[in-house]
Formats: sequence, C-alpha cells, structure tokens
Amino acid sequence: MGNRRLTAACEELVALAGLLSSFGEAADKTLRKLSGMRLAESTVRHTTEEAGTRLRQMLDRQVAFQLPETWDWNRDARDCRCAYVSLDATGVRQQGDGGAKADGRMTYVGMIYNPPACEAKGPIRNRRYLAGLYDLTDLGRQLHREALSVGWQQADVQIALSDGAICLEKFLKTYFPKAVLILDFFHAAEHLAELARTLHLREEDYRQTWGRWRTMMKHQGGRRVLEELEQLDQTGWSAEAQEAWRRETGYFRNNVGRMDYPRYRANGWQIGSGPIEAACKTVIGTRMKGAGMRWKPPATDAVATLRAAYLSQPQRWDAFWNASYLQN
Repeated sequence: MGNRRLTAACEELVALAGLLSSFGEAADKTLRKLSGMRLAESTVRHTTEEAGTRLRQMLDRQVAFQLPETWDWNRDARDCRCAYVSLDATGVRQQGDGGAKADGRMTYVGMIYNPPACEAKGPIRNRRYLAGLYDLTDLGRQLHREALSVGWQQADVQIALSDGAICLEKFLKTYFPKAVLILDFFHAAEHLAELARTLHLREEDYRQTWGRWRTMMKHQGGRRVLEELEQLDQTGWSAEAQEAWRRETGYFRNNVGRMDYPRYRANGWQIGSGPIEAACKTVIGTRMKGAGMRWKPPATDAVATLRAAYLSQPQRWDAFWNASYLQN
C-alpha cells in the first residue's frame, strides 16, 4: 500500500486518470467506469500531484530510472543521421491564496525528437519531453542529460529549432553548442506578413507582396529577403510603416544566420518548429488550459512534469512507475 492508502497499481491508474481529464471527471466518471473505484476528487488530485512531484524530485536528483538507449536517428538527404532538439514556453493561468486571481506563469516544454526521414511523413515515434516551471539552467542540464541518454552524440548532425526568442537561442547555444540553429520558417514568415500588411491597405497587394517575400525566403534565404527590404523606397511612408520596416529589418538582421532555408531544405532538414508547438498544446494546453481552470504553482509543475513523461515514448511512463513501485 502506498502512503495514500492505495496499492501501487491503483495509484498509477488514479494518476493516469487525473492526467487525462479534470480531477472531478476522473473521480466521478473515468475511474468508476474503468475500475469501479469510488474516490473523492481531492484524492485523485493529491495522488496525481504527488506522483508528478515525485517524478520531478527524481529528475532533479538525476535518478536514472530509465535505461540508456540509442535511437535509430533518421537520415537526411546526404545520408547523415540527424537529431533534433526544441524548446518553447506556454502560459498557464494561476490561482492565488483564498481563490484570488494571480498572474499567469510560463511553463517550459523541452523536446528531444527523431522526426521522419527526409521527404517522409508520419508521427514522431521517438520523442522525449520535459515540462514544468523550470528555470532555464535546470531545464538545460536535464534536457542535455536526456539527449545523451538516447544517443544524441551518435548523430552526425544535431539540429536545434526555435521561434527566435533571444532567451531560447541563448539556451540552445549553451546546452547544445554543436547544434545547427534554425529559426522556425513560419515565425519568420509571420514577420514578413506584418510588414506587408502595414505597407499595403489593399488585400490583393498585401497577399501578393507577402507571397513573393515568403517564396523568396524559402528558395533564396533570409539574407536575400533582407537585401530586398533594405532597398525599399520609403518615399511617402507613414510613421507607422517606417516603424514596422525598422522593426522587421532589425529582426532579420539579428536572425539571418539561422535563415539559410535553401541549404536546410536541400539537406532534407526540418525548418518548422511545429513539433514543439504541438507539444505545448498536447502536454500543457489540452489538460491545463480548460475553461475556468486555474492552478497553483506546485500543481502546475507536478502535472506538467507527469504529462511530459506520459506523452513521451511509452517506455518512459513505465520506467518511472517501476522505479516508483520500488520506492514504495
């Protein structure tokens, strides 16, 4: 029996139900239907949060509850094995003491993954997530350890994708110094869209200009787009248009070294950060951003940590609970 007066197997089942739906639904419907257990909502909440806290403590103490493995990294157009890392943050609404509203907190999601080979489509089967209210130093060390445990160093090419935030770029350079840094193509395209929208009032003109810049960036790279932006004739521009031009050309100057999209595509590399954006939605958003939901920081961290393990490849969830049973 565990310290919540549940057998180890029941504790796992209750925590899983608490991860997949609200604690109330897990208690009133899911557990009764699946197992016949009748538990209070508070028991489901405490059991789930305690499991997540236990997992976070194991990660912080560097407890190796999962055996190392070397993923079969998929190959690019040059027959090189490629490993990917990405990072993003997403907000979670918080609740203060006594039910008072509190400022939201940013929850980080880190991801080591092995996407399908060049030109292939399909789900990412090899993936490992970390999520929670980390500071970037702790997250960087943990994510780097997870990368090493799946054979990161055996890859011929290491690739890091981000949305261009300065703190994320610094993070990737610090903890994955050998990785090729790539700016998410679609975030860069959104910046071009904002400038084109400011310069053109007519929808047809806006779409034509944005489409041309976007195609240019994909086939000729960010440096060529920057050259074109710098050569625009600003005669008669409004103050708003001039400010938009200054902002977006600055963005391209700061990021042009990570915008060599023709080379990335020729090599068969991913140029979009879709996997980590999807991770933010599945790991955090699906469970923790429901209507009216608000969380306290310890619960935010615990549930995010546990969902990250559950949504990684199946062996991770099982390895954690096997280690957890031994601790009981």
